[in-house]
Amino acid sequence: MIINTDKIKSDDSIKMKMADNFSDKFISNVYEYFNLLENNISKINPKEALDMLSILTNFRRYFTSESDWERLTLSTLDTLRKGVNRSLFRGISSFSGLTHLAYSVYGLSLIAPKVKPFLEGINKVLLDNLALFMKKSDDNDFKTAGIYEVINGLSSPLRFLLNFRDDERIDSMISQIIKVLVDRSKSITILDHTITGWHYFPSESEKQFMDVEAKNGVINYGLSHGMSGPLAALSLAHKNGVRAEGLEDAISGLVSEYMKAVYYFNDVAYWPGRITFEQYVGLEDIEKAPRQMSWCYGSPGILRVLYLYGVSMSDDKAKRFAVEELIKIAKMPLVNYFLDQPIVCHGLIGTAEILNLMYLDTGEQGFYQRAREMVEICVGYDMERCYEIAKRIRFELNAPSQIDSHNHLEGFNGIIQTTLSIITGCPNENDMRLMIM
Repeated sequence: MIINTDKIKSDDSIKMKMADNFSDKFISNVYEYFNLLENNISKINPKEALDMLSILTNFRRYFTSESDWERLTLSTLDTLRKGVNRSLFRGISSFSGLTHLAYSVYGLSLIAPKVKPFLEGINKVLLDNLALFMKKSDDNDFKTAGIYEVINGLSSPLRFLLNFRDDERIDSMISQIIKVLVDRSKSITILDHTITGWHYFPSESEKQFMDVEAKNGVINYGLSHGMSGPLAALSLAHKNGVRAEGLEDAISGLVSEYMKAVYYFNDVAYWPGRITFEQYVGLEDIEKAPRQMSWCYGSPGILRVLYLYGVSMSDDKAKRFAVEELIKIAKMPLVNYFLDQPIVCHGLIGTAEILNLMYLDTGEQGFYQRAREMVEICVGYDMERCYEIAKRIRFELNAPSQIDSHNHLEGFNGIIQTTLSIITGCPNENDMRLMIM
């Protein structure tokens, strides 16, 4: 057995103590996942290897032997190298792209300095691809697309690059990205209406998940694909000492958009997900109903970003607003979260991580208690049960049936990694990639 379960049981760094039955379930899930990983190590593809490297990094201390850990990690790194050489990663994306790769290797470099030359090479490839991406910044298609988002856009790469400001080329790229985002923040006029510059026209792939045509474009409030991404990235850039013309105005403009759009249902703060141009300018109504309490599009993700903004910009009013509204969410019935999966993206464990980060930052026990409750629910899902739920939901949505257990965002990998992050109180590179720290 490559994982020593006794090391998990006796780990003094585990701060969130669960009852023995929940602890045993978590250990069983860890064992099940790493058994799958070891058996499939020779068959994995480069995209699967991205999150496998991350989980190997974060579970290193629980391996039975260092040699087993090195064997699996070196094999995973070799798969990733082949992916780079064959250009298999999806552009600059922080989910299955080069930014994702950079985050994973960065996490490993913090505990295994010998990989730093490889990380430097990855950073160079990422910068080259960002430069190609930015060459299109004067094109109309670039200016009207959702190029700023977390998943496939510039927000998460900017967050990553902030770790390397002492590198001249990286610092130059940070400045270029910020200029693009600041320019994007400026108001535009469509059909005689002045609206936010964060308006965009959905891609063909996004249109497949939309119920309306939105021929005049949309405004997106979510963290995964919307304005929360640039708000987090620009705020953290400012916190890290970056200064640029228009930066503070862009940040305050984003905050204004969120404060204008918030609505309340049973005294709980909500935001629209993605709305059309017509809804934004008041020509059509916005449905103001309860929504999923998720990372990707829900209030927890948005409020966490508003909290990060408040900390970064020393805005005590914004910090207090975010804390007070998240405490309400932490105390509301869990059934009202409308989360039917344990996954990171739009599931229980992703929201639990946000609440736990709030607990680590504020010491508020309400966050701790709800995060613990959600973790104990999540450890009750073994791999087979997660697979069956995902399969059923994908069938109902007529979505592709392929399910990747090694995926952090929607797979078992993310549930295991995030659970460890919560119970140890040790955030990792995935939280940076998700723009929640």
